[in-house]
Order: sequence, then structure tokens, then C-alpha cells
Amino acid sequence: MGGGPLISGSSNRQRQPALRMFAIEFSQSSLPIVGQGEFDPSFVVSRLGAMTSRMLVAGVIDNMERRDTESGPGYRGRLRDSTGLHMFDVTPFSPELHADAEEILARFERGDRFLVLMLGRARHYETEDGGVFTSIRAEGFREIDVNRYHVWLARTADATMRRIDSHRKSRELDNNEASYKSGGIPSDLITGILKSREHYGDIDDSVYEVAVMRAISMSEGLAPPEENLDVPSVSDDVAPAPSKSIENLEGDEAREKAKEAIMQCLNASESPVDYDTLIRVCSGVGVVRLTAEEVIDDLRDVQALIQEPEFGFFEIL
Repeated sequence: MGGGPLISGSSNRQRQPALRMFAIEFSQSSLPIVGQGEFDPSFVVSRLGAMTSRMLVAGVIDNMERRDTESGPGYRGRLRDSTGLHMFDVTPFSPELHADAEEILARFERGDRFLVLMLGRARHYETEDGGVFTSIRAEGFREIDVNRYHVWLARTADATMRRIDSHRKSRELDNNEASYKSGGIPSDLITGILKSREHYGDIDDSVYEVAVMRAISMSEGLAPPEENLDVPSVSDDVAPAPSKSIENLEGDEAREKAKEAIMQCLNASESPVDYDTLIRVCSGVGVVRLTAEEVIDDLRDVQALIQEPEFGFFEIL
């Protein structure tokens, strides 16, 4: 892998924002929404109301194997974060990822354990008895160091807590869009929470809050109580060296460039700007897609400088 920028394949389909999500939330999701048109996105709706099309996940490679199919070679693996397991695939139709997948496989078989940041598309499988299982189709990945993993933990905890708070607030409101808007539910969460409450009914969100607390403990360098998930800590000998990429060598500079480019683009537009345009603007100043996506999320969820009035479109707050 070499720690280089994530590789992603090209597509005519409009890119959906990549949501940060812990394994426990995604693995318990059972509401797929399949796009009707050729380029319409499909989603897996979580119990907290996340409309998940693309994801940004991280953790330790827990398993990896090569699989021969009628379409050619592919790979299947498991990525373990602080809350559980993500299942993922590298398909035969993503040959640009196969060399890195082979490297992961070889290292795993040697007994190496290392952290990976993965960008992927949410997938689901339905069984004959109506069960739904989730997985991720990898679009790109790279090795990261422990500090970078702790940043991912902290930001994913923030994103999850935002969904928890909004879902709890929704239970005091009528389950309709107008009530949610007047009740202060963020606009980008309204559709997902409506669908979640219709499908799942009342849920116990305390399990997700516990997961958030564990993630925050790990991001602050504290070991969660009674937890043994084999995730490397800063002092572990297996912790990989920092990746030699723009994200590590020029991380702050890259994020500042992305922020400046995004804010200039939004300030210059009289209407909301689509997600793909913001990614292209960042690419034009030398910022890789993964960094751009992180900055967009940070500007919306943490700094509250931009908002998403319509899913996939952004404007100055």
C-alpha cells in the first residue's frame, strides 16, 4: 500500500458523501433502499437514520482472503474497529485495487496486524427468510498510523452522537418532515430518521452511546473497560510507522487548502453546490479525495461553517 492516496474508480454516478460510521451501527442496519434509475444511488438506512451510500471506516485488518469468481479474482476481508467488524470486498471489477489487496493479504498471512482507512460503498444481502446482512465494497484504502486512527475515532464518535441526539429529539415530535424541520432536526438527517422510525420503530440507542464512549476513550489514549479488541495502542510494538503521503507529511496544509477552496467555491455560488464539484475544486489545488471528504464533513459537523440543505448539496451556513 505504501501509505499513498486512496485509489478510486471512475463512474458516471454522482458521488454521495462518505459517512463516518462504526461497525456496530452499520452491521445492525436492515433497511436497504435500492435506486430505481441507472445512476440513482442506493442506501442502507441505519437504526439511527444514517442514509448510508458511501462510508469512511477504519480499523485493524482482522481477516483477508483471495476469492476466485467467474468474473475473475477478488478479495474478502474483515475490518475491526472499536465496536465490532465491518465485512468488505475488493471486487474483480476494481483491478486498480488488486495490488494493494495482495499486499494486505501477504502481510496478514505473515501475521502482521495494522490499521487501515477504507473508503467504500455500502452493500447489503438479503436471505430467503428476509434477513439483511451488510458489507462494504472497497473503493480505496491505505495504511494509517495510530494517531490517525484516533482522529478517525473521535470524528466518527462526533458524527454518531449527532445522529443519536437527533434521533432522540425526533421521538418527541410527530413523524413527518414539517415537524422535524420546526423541531430543529438537521436537514441532512430528516429523511433517514423518518425512514428509520417507520421501519425499526422504537430502538435502544444506548448501545450506540456506549460505543461512542469507548471510541472517545480510545481516541484519548485510554483503554475502554473490559474491552479486548486487539486494536493497537500508541505503545504497541505493532503500531505501523506514519504513512508517507500528503495526509501525513502535509496533512494540515492539505486540509487548509481544501477548506479555503471549498469556502471560496461556496461563497462564489448563489445556489447550493453539489458534492462532486467540491471534490473537483479540492483536487484542483492538489488535495486528494479522502482529505477533501474529511474537510467537508468537518466544516459541516464540527465547525458548522457549511450546511447540507439537500442531500449531496452544500452552502455557507
